[in-house]
This record gives sequence, C-alpha cells and structure tokens, in this order.
Amino acid sequence: MHPNHILEHSIEGIVREEIEAHFSLLPERYFINSTAVEIELHLRMVNQLLTQIQQADSIGALAPIIDWRNDSDLNMTVVNVVTWDRAGLFYKLAGALTLAGVNIVSTKAISRTDHITIDTFYIMEEDGGVITDEDAESTFRTHVEDCLVHGKRLTPDVDRMEAAFKAKLAARSHMLPANFPSNVEFYHELSHKRTIIEVQASDRIGLLYRIARLIYSNHFDITYARIATERGVAMDTFYIENIHPQKEIDTHHLLELRDKITTLVRG
Repeated sequence: MHPNHILEHSIEGIVREEIEAHFSLLPERYFINSTAVEIELHLRMVNQLLTQIQQADSIGALAPIIDWRNDSDLNMTVVNVVTWDRAGLFYKLAGALTLAGVNIVSTKAISRTDHITIDTFYIMEEDGGVITDEDAESTFRTHVEDCLVHGKRLTPDVDRMEAAFKAKLAARSHMLPANFPSNVEFYHELSHKRTIIEVQASDRIGLLYRIARLIYSNHFDITYARIATERGVAMDTFYIENIHPQKEIDTHHLLELRDKITTLVRG
C-alpha cells in the first residue's frame, strides 16, 4: 500500500497530522506488507492509545489497545495490539496468547520511531479455523494486563501448560510428530547495526514465547518479526538490535545467543 493512497483520504476522527506522523514514523516495509484496511485500523488504534496517554497518570499503567476479530477470508482470527513499547513486549504477548490456548501461525511486529508498537498475530484453533472458544479473548486480555500492567511473570504458567501437553502426547505415543531437523542461522547487517535470526524447528507449545524471551534476556530487542508455522514446522525470522542502541553488537555475544537458541529448539 502506497502512503499516498491513505493520505489522499480523510479518516473520520483522525486529524491529518496523525496520519502524516504514522507514515513518517514507520519503515517502508510496513506499507509494503500492510493493506489499506490494516493501516486504517492501526491508525484508529494509535489514536485510542494517544488519547489514553493524555489522560493517564503514567505510561507504564496503560493497558494496550487490542483488536480481536475473526477473518472468514483467511479462516483465521487476527489479533492486533498497539501499545507503548516496553521491555520484552513481544515475548509477553506471545506468552499471553499461548496461555489463551490458541495456535500462533503467523505474526508481524513493528515499532514506530516514537516507541509505539504494532503487533499483529494470526491465530487458529488446534484443528484449524477461527477461534471459537469464547473464553480465549478474555483470557488473553487478562494475561496481557497481568504481565504488562502488573508485572506478573507468565513463564510458570507456560511451563505448566507445556508439561501437560507433553504428558498428553506421551499417553498417545503413536501421535508423536516426526522430529524436524532444527536450524538456526544468524546474518549480521553492519550498515544497519542489526542482526537477522532465522529459525526452523518443530513447533510446540510456547516455542515462540521461549525464543523471544531468550532473545530479550540476552539484552537484545526484537525490532521486527516474521513468524510462520506450516505442517508443524515453525519458520521464524527476527530482526534484533542491542537493547542499548548506542552500543555495537558483540560477535561473541551473538554466537552465545545462537548456541542458546539452538539448544532451546532442539530440546
């Protein structure tokens, strides 16, 4: 979607300055990978967030703006989250969706230069199709507020869910999936001071959450993510930068992270 196509039209309730700011604060790849409908939705959500910020006592207490809707054309549920960027945001959102009992099949994550983030998750039922569990959305919203506003750790709950799933599979040993050979590759872009991580591995409950959390715990920020899951295989790409932008990315540190991710996906 070319920016001019949106800029040529007014959006009710959104002043032109906000629309122009949206286009100037995001990289070109956002507009390449987004439709006009998606961009307008994001603009409305950003507007809601900015209104909240004006009324809030502190940014840290702000609940994210969440849009959860079924897409019959995609046969998936699409969850958009717009919020103020904060430490470990991406992995926490992935964890909240995991605890809602849904399958994350694809995602897009991107940040504006004013630290407002736009995360889009494409999710399905275990057997495919849009989410029909009426409690899934409320469960997700509860866990998002718990971890982002109240600082609750989601890892213990994810651990319990994964253990229960493994026990269920063990009881049905004939249903164990074939083991896919895992692969982790790193590419360093010196000109942009960022690194690209590509992961291919057998998918399992909480995998995206654990990879993203591991990246964050090793002092890297995920600035962009492209996630895809097909036939039980996760194919994930992460663009990462040093959590302290002014610092160079250390090669030894990257090799350590690669080894840790490799151990994780093969575990």
